[in-house]
Amino acid sequence: MDKTALYRNSNSLLHNTGKDHPERPERLSIVLDMLEKAYPQDTQNNVVWVNSPKGTREQVLLAHTQKYFEHLQEIDATLQEGDAPHNVDEDTRISHGSFDSVLYGVGASCKAVDDVLAGIYRNAFCLVRPPGHHAVRNSSMGFCIFNNIAIAAKYALTQASVNNVAIIDFDVHHGNGTEDIVKDDPNILFFSIHQEDLWPYQHHSDKGKFNNIRNIAVPVQCNPEVWHELFDSEIIPTLSKWKPDFIFISAGFDAHQDDSPKDALFNDQPGRQLLLENDFDLITKKIMSVADTHCQGHVVSVLEGGYNPDILAKCCVSHTHTLSK
Repeated sequence: MDKTALYRNSNSLLHNTGKDHPERPERLSIVLDMLEKAYPQDTQNNVVWVNSPKGTREQVLLAHTQKYFEHLQEIDATLQEGDAPHNVDEDTRISHGSFDSVLYGVGASCKAVDDVLAGIYRNAFCLVRPPGHHAVRNSSMGFCIFNNIAIAAKYALTQASVNNVAIIDFDVHHGNGTEDIVKDDPNILFFSIHQEDLWPYQHHSDKGKFNNIRNIAVPVQCNPEVWHELFDSEIIPTLSKWKPDFIFISAGFDAHQDDSPKDALFNDQPGRQLLLENDFDLITKKIMSVADTHCQGHVVSVLEGGYNPDILAKCCVSHTHTLSK
């Protein structure tokens, strides 16, 4: 079916981080509201809504340690409804029910792989929270609990028709958690294009510390044309040479010029990058072109950062429109 699937589950909104935390339910609820207006469920178009299943322990353990999984389970068991959120690291909080809630992000990402590979949908966009690309193999980090994109990539490689995959992360922050999980897997090519000298300050300047890792840092407030040139000269040619059987997008929209951090938990300065919706659309089109050539258009995009809910929603609507063309 030549359609784009949007994966969501209302349980994702139950993850409660407290009113002062930038990764709050409104990030996703406003996105969903705007997308539902743009793509009503009862209208014939190229977009289909899919209710995400809950992810499994086995899926999580493709990317995370059993010790970490059980540690979160133990914390979850101590939390009661109405309790204040619990800090699992200096930036990341969980509440009663969060553990089950975030499993729906895992379930969305893996179900999208199954459905796209089966030809039910051409591609997919997983509307999940919290983001995942900072979560390392044995720990949460930077609002992220389970690394949805790394889990999905590892999951795809368990399927007989998939021998190699690629992940492109265009969040303004380095996808350090994804790198930590996939760096030793020769069947996963990982790109992270992000702002230099920005949290989490783990960028590898040599670009080639691991053969399958490509980190590309851009200066603060650089011209969007720099992003497009880097895609044209480095990312797309390398991706084309890789000839992936499946492509994943870590779709962080916090490089948008109006995604200014206004919360105490951010270490960032305002005005980090200058991208607009059209810039993200052009980037997505470039990635889709490679997918059309090498893997029947098989792309799964998973939501990462973006902390101005109204701007994030506009970006998600635009991203969906591009995926569904």
